[in-house]
Amino acid sequence: MSSGKVWQAFKENMKGMWPARFIALVVVASIIISLFGLAFEKGPTQDISVDVVNMDSATVNSTASMVVGVMDSGTTVNIISTYRSSDTNALQTALDDLKSGKVEAVIFFGQNFTSDITAWMLAAKNGTSIAPSSLVLYMDASNPIASAAVQGEVQRSVQVVLASTFKLSSPVRVMPNIVYGEGTDMRDFMSPAIAGLLIFILTLMPTLMSSMNGGTVRDGRYTAGERISAQILSSLVVGAVLATTILLVMAAFGIRMVGDMSVTFTLLALLAMASSGLGLLLATVTKKAPAATMVIFPLVLYPAILLGGIILPISSIPDYLLPISYLFPLTYAIDGTRLSMLDGFGWDGCWVQVLSLLVYVAICVGIAWYFERHARSEEVEKK
Repeated sequence: MSSGKVWQAFKENMKGMWPARFIALVVVASIIISLFGLAFEKGPTQDISVDVVNMDSATVNSTASMVVGVMDSGTTVNIISTYRSSDTNALQTALDDLKSGKVEAVIFFGQNFTSDITAWMLAAKNGTSIAPSSLVLYMDASNPIASAAVQGEVQRSVQVVLASTFKLSSPVRVMPNIVYGEGTDMRDFMSPAIAGLLIFILTLMPTLMSSMNGGTVRDGRYTAGERISAQILSSLVVGAVLATTILLVMAAFGIRMVGDMSVTFTLLALLAMASSGLGLLLATVTKKAPAATMVIFPLVLYPAILLGGIILPISSIPDYLLPISYLFPLTYAIDGTRLSMLDGFGWDGCWVQVLSLLVYVAICVGIAWYFERHARSEEVEKK
């Protein structure tokens, strides 16, 4: 092997990459890393949505109000609604918010919260011991990171108030009450995301890479609509096979699956259709510039990973990035499969995600069909 020829080949390769490919690499890398920085601006332990139910009967120097004030001044929790003793069915209303997914925890202060602390102090001075005051923390434990963060923040806020006001550190118990998602660990939380990502890549990439060969395969025997429909139906079959395989393997490893598995199966199969539809759309649009595929693929894959709910739940993504999140079918599939597998929801709780994926398929197929027909018309005119 001649070093001179190696050097010559190296120079030719670099010449072929400069400047267009180098610029494209720099731009793509800059966009993805910037997106990472923006997506993790809050992180999974900031602005966690909670409701507060404050039934404390103390109207002056209410310890519950002080604890809520400390929590509200921090960055961990975002108090959506505060219910007081005057609100009818306050606790039930807050629990409905929790069960519907509006909040991830409900912090409940009982009627005697402040008076129980005072009674504990008097008992301690007299050398006796009584049960400490308590507050109840109703939680959705299907997101272990968020539930642990909320519990830690409540503990911290209570201790701040007790230490600064009463010079005490022990007369309050925080009592977690898991509404759903009990026993969920990080492996369970990540499983729907890994399943969705696997199907997303295995169905998107083959379709998108077809643009390297000039776009979708054309056969004079079939119309554009027939070819596209056949490809989408093929992806459904592939998705069904992948979904069955993934669910069986998860079951073998004891992954948490408490909901209606027909919902999870449907979501994963529809994800395959939607991913293929997205790949078909992009391949059709870029068929005149096949090299653009190498730029488009990372611009689709990495934002989908960062903003699709794989690492961060959708609730932890900054609001201004949510429109980008919903450009990817992965977002709907992961959200729905987590609701089904971890929280036990059935069709009534996941129909929005199912419908969203169906609409996503229809939009991608419609646009791809339009471009295919337009390209076909141009070919006919040229002939």
